Amino acid sequence: MRIVFLIFIFLLAGNAYSQEAFKVDEYGNVPCDDYLGRMDGLFAESERNPTAKVYILLYEGKVPTYNYRTKRIELKRPIVGLAEARIRSIKRYADHRRFPKERLAFIKAGFRKEAALEAWIVPPGAKPPTPSETVPKMRYRPGKAAGYCVGCCLP
Repeated sequence: MRIVFLIFIFLLAGNAYSQEAFKVDEYGNVPCDDYLGRMDGLFAESERNPTAKVYILLYEGKVPTYNYRTKRIELKRPIVGLAEARIRSIKRYADHRRFPKERLAFIKAGFRKEAALEAWIVPPGAKPPTPSETVPKMRYRPGKAAGYCVGCCLP
């Protein structure tokens, strides 16, 4: 009788665990090939639970920019629309990989010191992720925001 009870408890615990959202990846500004590999990993991980939704939390913040005069990489204020540009880029790559866009959910999560992205997989019935601590809104700089892999490797 005890064994049956223990098996029942383990089954319930395993089922409850599978109903929780879990973070798959988190990264800041990465090169194009790194971004593509991480997105492929996210799509592959989400295929383990085809009914789960993929939440992507985008944090705006300073971005590394190469200064040709000083020959150094410097952190500069974000450009207006950075999160939207990155959302368009992710959707475009999902189309390229034939990943269903209806399984993607995007949250503009606020600001951090540096721009970042968090990727979560949320099974049906699980509570969606909430943004972590952010910094107060920062000033933007002029210019046109670009997403990931602009003009380099996506069709």
